[in-house]
Amino acid sequence: MNNRLHTYFDRTRVGRRDYFRQLIFLTFAPLSILLFGLHLVGSYGLTIKPALVCSACYIIVSAVSLIFYLFRGPKMLKSIMQVFFVSLMIIQSGRLLVLASMGQHDPMLTTVNITVCYLLVLLGGISLLPRTSLVCTCINLTTIFLCRYLTNNPMYGQLLIIYGFMCVATIVFSFIANKLLHEQQMELDDYANTIDQVLNVFNMRKNELLALLKLAKAQDTAAVYNKELMAQLDKKTLHNIIKVANQIEHMQACQRKDMHERFPMLTPTELDVCRLVEQGLAINDISKVLGKSASNVSTVRGNIRKKLGLAQDADLRRALLDYKNV
Repeated sequence: MNNRLHTYFDRTRVGRRDYFRQLIFLTFAPLSILLFGLHLVGSYGLTIKPALVCSACYIIVSAVSLIFYLFRGPKMLKSIMQVFFVSLMIIQSGRLLVLASMGQHDPMLTTVNITVCYLLVLLGGISLLPRTSLVCTCINLTTIFLCRYLTNNPMYGQLLIIYGFMCVATIVFSFIANKLLHEQQMELDDYANTIDQVLNVFNMRKNELLALLKLAKAQDTAAVYNKELMAQLDKKTLHNIIKVANQIEHMQACQRKDMHERFPMLTPTELDVCRLVEQGLAINDISKVLGKSASNVSTVRGNIRKKLGLAQDADLRRALLDYKNV
């Protein structure tokens, strides 16, 4: 069941944000139809006509939104959710005003109705629709203010302060989260584009690239000749790898020969370290390339300094480049 849901969301989403939006919409819309349907049949709540009419409107808006989503597709999801939340907020605000004008000031009932209003603001926020949350907040706070003005009941003034603070905090969170996710999305898109460019340049599939990276990071010779990894590379890729490896080996051989001519007193390991130091690699990077510990590389660098007659605080790379230019 879990795999089927993931498959559906992956197949229907337009952007990464839609994955979460679909989950919220496809949970809340049917739940609204169920809960307010129960109210219509008298399972709970007030059975007066205005309250029942509001519940019927809830059901109609939720059902129409679901139908639009199913027939117009997920590309319209953002617009559908914006209209959905604002419409429900208008209906809920109308319920509050009607009940207040009828003298229905039960604290529990009023708090529940205003909490439903805040729930719409919150759902808009976590759906990364900050402007929708802002519109819903304005409608909600205006409604509570009108209830306070029409009834002169201090309860609405207290609720206005409490829910006003909660709504503002939710909107701030929504705008910040939306901005951070947008920046993260740009980084992920850039990363995906870079991967695609690498695959196109090397004319490789993703599994071939992963196999090549595993082979490149192998710590021992046996791992390099891993048959399972090698089998994932086609003949053309293997040919290109061998060709590039031969070119790199030839270039390094020329560099070693040049180093040996300049510094005949150095050992092969010391020459390799000198070659990498000239390229600007740090101790940790050199240790990874040569498969040695950082302390061992530091010792080799110290031996090189002694043989070249350099002070311990002298810039080794600068000294090697100066020798090269002589």
